[in-house]
This record gives sequence, C-alpha cells and structure tokens, in this order.
Amino acid sequence: MPLLHKSLIALALAGILALPLLRLDADASAPAAADAPPAIVSVAPAVRTDFAPRHWAPGSIISRRDARVASELEGRVQQVAEVGQHVRAGQPLAVLDDTALRLRERESEAELARIQAQLDLAVRQEQRYAQLAAQQNIARSQYEQLRAERDMLAQDQARARAQLAQIRHQCTQMVVRAPFDGIVAERHTQQGEYLVTGASVARLVDTAAPEVRVRAPVELARHLGQGTAVRVRSADGERDYPVSALVPVGDEASRQLELRIVLDDLQAPVGTAVDVGLPSAEARSVVAVPRDAVILRREGDFVLRVDPAGKAERLAVKTGAAVDDLVEVSGDVRAGDRLIVRGGERVEPGQAVSVQPLAVALAAR
Repeated sequence: MPLLHKSLIALALAGILALPLLRLDADASAPAAADAPPAIVSVAPAVRTDFAPRHWAPGSIISRRDARVASELEGRVQQVAEVGQHVRAGQPLAVLDDTALRLRERESEAELARIQAQLDLAVRQEQRYAQLAAQQNIARSQYEQLRAERDMLAQDQARARAQLAQIRHQCTQMVVRAPFDGIVAERHTQQGEYLVTGASVARLVDTAAPEVRVRAPVELARHLGQGTAVRVRSADGERDYPVSALVPVGDEASRQLELRIVLDDLQAPVGTAVDVGLPSAEARSVVAVPRDAVILRREGDFVLRVDPAGKAERLAVKTGAAVDDLVEVSGDVRAGDRLIVRGGERVEPGQAVSVQPLAVALAAR
C-alpha cells in the first residue's frame, strides 16, 4: 500500500514537470497571427451601386437586309453571280435570255408604226372633210364619223405605245439586279437552267448591317422596351446596346417574344452566337464587392477587410445577385471598405497585411 502511494506521487510530479515543456512546444509550433509577417495583398473597395439583375438569353447575329432575290420573268439563265461575290446595288445577279422579248419588241414597234400611218391619214382626211362640211358639200354625219375613226386610231396608238413600253420594261427585268449592297451567300440557280417567274436567283446578305435577334420570356416584357439598355456578350467582350425593336407578341408554345438589337460597331460574321443580358427586375441600391473578394467556405462565406491599423478582419456575408464583376453582399460590409481581393487565402484574422498593387500581389504568390 505505501508502495502504491509512492508510485502515484511520482507520476504526478512527472506530469507537472513536463507541462512547461509541452506548452513551449505548442507555442513554438503555432505562432500567433499577430506575430506572423505581413502578408502581401491587393485590395479593392466595396461600393454602393444600383443593381438590375439580368436574365441571359442566347441570341444570334443576323443582317437587317437578307433577301432571296427573285426574278419577275421567266427565261433561260445565261449568267449568274458566284457565291461569295460582293455586289453593289444595281449590279446584275443573273442574266436571262431575252431573245423572245426582243422579237416582240420589234413586232410592237411595227404595229405602232402602222397605226401611226393610219392616224396621219385620218388627220389629213379630217381636215379636208372639215372644209367640205363648212361648205355644206358633205353631210355632217360623214364628218363626225371620220372624227370618230380618227379618235379610235389615236386610242390604238396609245395602247400600242403602252404595249411597247411594257415589253421594253420586261427586257430590262431579264437582268436580275441586286436591290442593295451585299454578298452572295447562296446561289439558287445555275447557268443553263430555265427560271420560272418568282423563282429565287440568289440569297443576298448585307454584312454591313448586323443586328442581334434574341427571344425572351414574356414575363420580362414589363422591363423591356425600345431603347432599353441590354448587355451583349460575344467573343470580343461585353457591351451595352439599346433595344432597337421589340415585338410584344409572345409565342403560344414557347411563351417568348422577340427583340432586335442594332450593332453599329461589332464586327462579327452573320450567324455568330451571342448571349444577351436582359433586365429581369427593377434596379435597387445594394452594397457590392468584387467577385474575388468573396471567400467561399463550407461553414459560410466571408470577406477580409483591412482595418485602419492595417490588419485583416474577417466579416461573414451572404451573397446575392451578381452583375459583371460585382456581387451583392449583405452583412457588416459598408461602401468604401477595403477588401482583400488577392493574397487573402492564407491570411488569418488579426494578421498584418502589406497592401500592394495587383501585379505585385500576384508575383508574390
């Protein structure tokens, strides 16, 4: 029994003597954040701004002038423009054989000359009959009948002239011309084929007049209108453009309406896919921070604020809508707070920081 008491006392003394050593080891292995060297970071301010959440919808670049140019007349195709050919307004897209029309033109000219000769004779006879009627050498009815025949010949002459003008107009339509400047995107007929009236010759696209066609849910109609600013995202970046046209008629199947957005400075091929950000709610004033300032953790999201003493301070936040590079946050963040956006991954609360430009912070990582 006395031996047991002595053993317990010895173990207790050994534990008491080892406690300072353990405390020293712990202090050496985990230095306090306050004693850590300053971390090199970059900061950006929180801002108060108006947020208008966007609904992103797929769109496509089209041309405001995209036509399948057709022929008014029928005929054999003699020439047709090549695919990819640039044409100016009025230049030929296709040339049809006009031999039959030229023959009809000559026939109509001969008919007009015949009527003109008969009319000249009738005019001279009328003058003679007028003198005889004045002298009462002929009946008045004969003179009036001659005048009526002269008038009918005048009408025949007018009709013949109209027919000749129509034939000559048709001759000009045997050359199918471009209605505007553009490029031949498709060719719908070939040389030697017989083209019927109204058949398409080629598809002509004006690549200098691009616009975006996008469809949006009908519930967004109250936030949209002609002139509403929307964001167009393409391979060249993002930019705001006004809505040029809105068709406030929703499709019964898709429940969507169509918008058009004119692009005056975006050089992209027709058919390019783009994304269009449409306002989906009324604008509201919020506190927003850069995306890179928000640190996502399983236990909750937070930001690191640099206090006036130059030390990091952790603030829990709840994120909301995101617009461009800004994220809406709610919490203790205030507009103007300096938030760490680079180099904050290993910064502990209370640790001193050295604020550097972004390039220096990235190099230090």
